[in-house]
Amino acid sequence: MKKLARVTKYLDSTRDLTLRLSAKTPLVIKWWIDGSFAVHPNMRSHTGSTMSMGKGSIWSNSIKQKLNTRSSTEAELVAVDDMMPQILWTKYFLNEQGLDMAPIRILQDNKSAMLLEENIIQL
Repeated sequence: MKKLARVTKYLDSTRDLTLRLSAKTPLVIKWWIDGSFAVHPNMRSHTGSTMSMGKGSIWSNSIKQKLNTRSSTEAELVAVDDMMPQILWTKYFLNEQGLDMAPIRILQDNKSAMLLEENIIQL
């Protein structure tokens, strides 16, 4: 109950702040994606992501992963896989609008997952 009171107090005190978004040209889209390993009672992990086109976040998502993972690295890989449909949809949509875009950047905090994603071996 105390946590809810703190959140309500914060929201009340920041009501008049303005949200400022901006984008650069060429458009630089960055996605921050994170997987939290085994945080739910059934040992499922959680995916969180946010997208920015410059200053400010314009899209965020937080979802429970649909499968159990064995490590934090695997949870991070599943998190990126969970977000790929939204990432690709955004890319294709903005391309169809005729916007000049730089390559999309995906940012993570798990070194093992980043190395696996960068050094994929095609079978």
